[in-house]
Amino acid sequence: MSELPLIAVTDSASCPRPLAEQIERLTKLTELRPQAVILRAKSLDKAAYCTLALQAQQSCEAAGIPLILHSDWQLARELGISMLHLPLALLRQISEYERAYFTWLSTSVHSVGEAQEAQALGATMLIAGHIYTTQCKAGLAPRGLGFLRAVCSTVNLPVYAIGGISFDASQHAELQANGARGACVMSAYMRI
Repeated sequence: MSELPLIAVTDSASCPRPLAEQIERLTKLTELRPQAVILRAKSLDKAAYCTLALQAQQSCEAAGIPLILHSDWQLARELGISMLHLPLALLRQISEYERAYFTWLSTSVHSVGEAQEAQALGATMLIAGHIYTTQCKAGLAPRGLGFLRAVCSTVNLPVYAIGGISFDASQHAELQANGARGACVMSAYMRI
């Protein structure tokens, strides 16, 4: 079994059940227990996302698994959640004052330049991808391990790989060998 820290990223499109139910399932895992859960639900409006966030917060807190909200920094503050993932476009817009609230502020990067910019903007962690072929990015060539290695060697932040990540220990060893401190897993966690 791999010792690479894994973060579960929610995705309603690849999940066969409601996300609140799936998050509850993730909190019960023993062997594949995620280090944290990023609550990504792009198809939900603000009210529905808020309801889901409250349910996820309750499940994650009961299990001692950190919940990372996606995009909605105002809601994160309202709920007292200090961990946030922002797309780079939103990270550019949030003020330094607002960024200071978050103990974990991750963003997704798709180039070395974006990684450098995100670090300068105050991100505390980067998610680099997509590394391997994935159905989520059908028809789009993966950036690969060379890209991951370049990002990891350019910034002084922890970098987590995303894209086509499974629960395979040899894949995790490959990611670690190229500088990844962890990995984000979406589809495999949504189908578990």
